[in-house]
Amino acid sequence: ERMGSFRLALGEAEEAVSQVKNGQEAVELSPQSAYIRRLQHLIAQRNDLSSQSTGKDPQRRVRIYKE
Repeated sequence: ERMGSFRLALGEAEEAVSQVKNGQEAVELSPQSAYIRRLQHLIAQRNDLSSQSTGKDPQRRVRIYKE
């Protein structure tokens, strides 16, 4: 189950990356643990996009956007 939510969270980041590449201003992901947020930042970085964490735990989430 943990693995499933893990894959879901990374899939959500990949999806956000393509939305931003297709012209969307920014996409906010659902709240995640620090470990998963770090991986989501890496996905953004690998795709030459910017990302930042916003909000307070446990509602802290990653936002992916173009420079």
